[in-house]
Amino acid sequence: MRTLLFNPFEKYSDKILIIFGLLFTLIGGGLGFVFNTRFDGVLDLHFVKNLSIYNLLLDISIDIVTLTICLFVIGKLINNKTRLIDIFSATMIARIPFYFITFFNVNNKAYTISERILTLAKSNQINTLEALDIFCLIALTFAIIASLIWSMILLFNGFKTAVNAKETKHTLFFIGTLIFAEILSKILIKTLN
Repeated sequence: MRTLLFNPFEKYSDKILIIFGLLFTLIGGGLGFVFNTRFDGVLDLHFVKNLSIYNLLLDISIDIVTLTICLFVIGKLINNKTRLIDIFSATMIARIPFYFITFFNVNNKAYTISERILTLAKSNQINTLEALDIFCLIALTFAIIASLIWSMILLFNGFKTAVNAKETKHTLFFIGTLIFAEILSKILIKTLN
């Protein structure tokens, strides 16, 4: 079970990983649409009041393509035998944990709480938050942190397997590329919306 959750790249073929990656991308996109969640960055998501299918598809496409291309380029520099399909499957599989976060916005709950917090903060009345809002905010924070950690473990293990990365400098290249891909995806999403 541990391998399935954190390093499925060791056990499953690239075809199985691509199928599951595509399946969960479709499911996650559907959940994002239903629960008004924008995946507006490689490592990012935000709850919004309304979401168009165009923005959702554009966000997810830019995130996956940007991260795949960036990791593939650095992967080729590390190991010339790096295959695009392996990086692509790792990118899609690593996004799965983010799709679970969408459930926090049932009936736009997370969006409503965040808007209320912003309104209270602007009027210096942040201490008037309701206990239920604070509980929901804490639960959401822990879920986002857990999803981010899980996603990074999946992505790093997929990258490490695809590239045969073994040295510390490979890990540093991975981290730098991830940061670059996040910035680039944000720029592309903002430009194309």
